[in-house]
Amino acid sequence: MRIALDAMGSESAPSPEVEGALVALEREPDLEVVFIGTKKGLKPFTKIIEANPRLDTVVVEQVISMSDAPSEVVKTKGDSSIAVGIKMLKERKVDGFVSAGNTGAVVAFSLFSLGRIQGVHRPALATPFPTPSGQTVVLDVGANVDSKPEHLRDYALMGALMVGKIDGIKKPRVGLLNVGEEEKKGNQMVQEAYKLLTDSSLNFVGNVEGSRVFTGKADVVVTDGFTGNVMLKAMEGMGAAVLSVMKNTGKKYRLRGWLSKKVFKDFIIGLNYEKAGGAILLGVRGPVIISHGHSSARAIKNAVRLACFVAREGLVDAIAEEFK
Repeated sequence: MRIALDAMGSESAPSPEVEGALVALEREPDLEVVFIGTKKGLKPFTKIIEANPRLDTVVVEQVISMSDAPSEVVKTKGDSSIAVGIKMLKERKVDGFVSAGNTGAVVAFSLFSLGRIQGVHRPALATPFPTPSGQTVVLDVGANVDSKPEHLRDYALMGALMVGKIDGIKKPRVGLLNVGEEEKKGNQMVQEAYKLLTDSSLNFVGNVEGSRVFTGKADVVVTDGFTGNVMLKAMEGMGAAVLSVMKNTGKKYRLRGWLSKKVFKDFIIGLNYEKAGGAILLGVRGPVIISHGHSSARAIKNAVRLACFVAREGLVDAIAEEFK
């Protein structure tokens, strides 16, 4: 299993990328990692990389910043770590690609180089949200700001296939994020999506309010990328806030007992983006994982392992077959 890793992606790159990859190698016996970065960026880690036969490098000249416009970098930064990594995936020189860099740029190059799976209107970013009994996969969490009803139907189908592969659920429950559970709630786009999902072969359980995402009412919840990204960032912020409060006031309010309970600990840890590692870009012709710009070594390690899992399970091929 050979994974290309954008060594210039995270805000602290390339330290988290190198450290995370080294831990991932320990967990994945058949893994090889290809760091893609500038000569200057990779230089401090040259000895570490050269000493490990399961590590390799590809040197590029350009770096895409978080402020770069996706529409521009596709035209001007073809020798960047993102562009080259996705090109390697297209040419099957690697089995997956991971980046903690500019999300829009990763999506743009994935569409430009890999292309969409036939039948998929738009790709979507999917990531798990914790519930007391497991997780709920939410998509889209940032690939598309605007969505149409048929896009949400595509998200639902891809999300259901993903949950089937990851959790082994034969008929995943699919919900539509809305401001209320009643059928007539929400804007016109959501109401039309409701009709499409009702008429589909999916196990559609209706509208799901934001608060119910975390209760496990559905295995998959679909929404537009703007709403999903806001919800994702709110969840991450809530997780950091809860952990901070418990650290500072735990003794005062005697919360140590709660902190020791496995279900509670798993739920709180699940609010941290590091556990998932990154979001899967569903709908393009190759395993692409996009991680948080703040990614630590732990997050990168989990993202690389997630890329391995997606590649091994053949999720891209499963989606392509379904949409065919």
